[in-house]
Amino acid sequence: MSTSGSIADQKLTPKRLLLYHLPYAVLYVVALGLVAMTSHNAAGTSIYWQMFIGLIALVSIVAGWRFASEPGNSVPLYMLKQVLHWGALVLVIRLLYTHNLQDFLNDNQDGFVTIYMIGLASVLSGIYLDWRMALFGLFLLLSGVGMAWIDNNAILISLIAAAAAVGVVISLLFRRRGKPELSSD
Repeated sequence: MSTSGSIADQKLTPKRLLLYHLPYAVLYVVALGLVAMTSHNAAGTSIYWQMFIGLIALVSIVAGWRFASEPGNSVPLYMLKQVLHWGALVLVIRLLYTHNLQDFLNDNQDGFVTIYMIGLASVLSGIYLDWRMALFGLFLLLSGVGMAWIDNNAILISLIAAAAAVGVVISLLFRRRGKPELSSD
């Protein structure tokens, strides 16, 4: 019998709810900034996107930790899988910015490909660990699409902010749906 319980089993006070969603809120805010920077100066943001991968990986590891510590699962194996998953992404993105590939892609294309790769890795992480990470990955993918189709940056930032707000609302709705104190009349 587990004494810790899952977050769904614990009473969610406003403070706990904030702490539960805070890492993802930080991801959305940083992603908004990076997308805006990339739309202005794609060449100058590559290092920031690469550093952002570390933050996304950290949130993914922490969000999935409850699965690693369940009986029958191995924490070292979980960590190895996470390191391989995010390490492979970093390796591919580093290869993307090598001198030889720069002849095939311009700076704007590099920015789009980086956003798409990080979005895909986040969606895949979310499929296996936490649906909130998958939602964040979809947000990144849609941000890349928005950058490609919309030239007006004010409209782009408004769309991204609206998508983030929708993501938070959906997250809160799903969270409420899972509460056990809902009564049936």
